[in-house]
Amino acid sequence: MWCEFSSIDTEYLIEIQNKVQSKLRGPEFKIHLTLAGPFDQIDQSSIDGIRIYCSQNSPIELKLFKYDYQEKFFQSFFVAVSQSQEFNDLRNAMFKINHQEPTQQFLPHISLAYGDYEKTVKENLITSLPCLKNSLTIDKVSIVEIDGNITLWKTLECFSFRRVLLV
Repeated sequence: MWCEFSSIDTEYLIEIQNKVQSKLRGPEFKIHLTLAGPFDQIDQSSIDGIRIYCSQNSPIELKLFKYDYQEKFFQSFFVAVSQSQEFNDLRNAMFKINHQEPTQQFLPHISLAYGDYEKTVKENLITSLPCLKNSLTIDKVSIVEIDGNITLWKTLECFSFRRVLLV
């Protein structure tokens, strides 16, 4: 399960991702934040539960922390984010709806590149990137079929949060 962002924030992240990819040249993938999973399967009642949850809840503000990296293929270069109570509630709700226990180890982040790169290359890249905005808006939850081959990943369902009317 992935969180996806408002269209303005998605454009912002893609701009940064393109700058990162121009230097690192990793595999292409859709910008997202992994929320929960992987799940062996998600039944129709869980899909309906996610749809209802999203229709009854408002978009979530996600605080950005910093550019960061690890020596792991899928956490190679990313934007670290803060775990707010609202975000943790969303994550826990997705596990509960799918009748699963939340995994204990969780590093919420928005990947900008996958791959194996030298630490110095990543450190130098950070200095060339723009300062991060304070926050982004999560406005969708997607169910994604993940395959070992990144090019075969596909979104099966996408649910938007309830729109907030500004008066």
